[in-house]
Amino acid sequence: MFPEVNPHIQPVMAWKVQGQEVRHSQELLASESLLVLAINGLNACHLLYLPGLETELGLGFLLTSGVIEAMAEVLEIRLAPPDQSNGRFYAHLQVRLAKSYDVKRDLSALTAAAVLRGADEAGRSLRAAQFRREPGQEVALTLEQVVALMAALPQRQEIFRRTGATHAIFLADPASGEVVLGAEDVGRHNAFDKVVGQALMKNISTADKIALLSGRASFEMVFKAARAGIPLMASVSAPTSLAVRLAELQGITLIGFVRGPRLNIYTHPQRLVEVG
Repeated sequence: MFPEVNPHIQPVMAWKVQGQEVRHSQELLASESLLVLAINGLNACHLLYLPGLETELGLGFLLTSGVIEAMAEVLEIRLAPPDQSNGRFYAHLQVRLAKSYDVKRDLSALTAAAVLRGADEAGRSLRAAQFRREPGQEVALTLEQVVALMAALPQRQEIFRRTGATHAIFLADPASGEVVLGAEDVGRHNAFDKVVGQALMKNISTADKIALLSGRASFEMVFKAARAGIPLMASVSAPTSLAVRLAELQGITLIGFVRGPRLNIYTHPQRLVEVG
């Protein structure tokens, strides 16, 4: 093993095969580590992640998992980095909340079950903002803006360019066409939570932004957007059927297969100027 290049990338030796040629080569890998999230003194969750933005990752996870609704509910947050001398090989993020925490409550699973049933546990029909408030204001953008934002995504994925092993989520402002927040991680869910956590810590509204995804738009990713109040989501890849159903219910405009000039709009096309 070699000295670490930076906290995000580590070099290793590998046998590189090209046709009939086999040679020993140094390759760059994305770092992967463990973050233990403690809530009110209880080790509640273990996250495998790309080191960096640990506090943002924890806060974003708390919001998108349905544990908190706002930063005001967080009384204290402390991060302890790994301490090999004491045998602790993981980072430890300790959060104290102003309310109790139910470790058995999985809002994402409850939501998925409700969407599949077509009703919540009380038998009530699902409707927009049942799990999270609707976006606070209407947003409109052009197809050209969507294509341009997604086309610029690879340029921002520095770790992916060097390792090929990370996902990226970026949050852009349709009004200005500028990316305001972003994160890469070995996990798509972690990258999303890091972005949401940054928005929480910086008090940046997500209600007028578009989320840009480097990977597929699964149910969990749409769920995180709904929890964060993000009204639009665009992906270079495909959504799943359950993701489309949740986006429809939550009033989210879901766009997939944004590759060059083509794209698919699956839900709420009214936010796209040429379509709505």
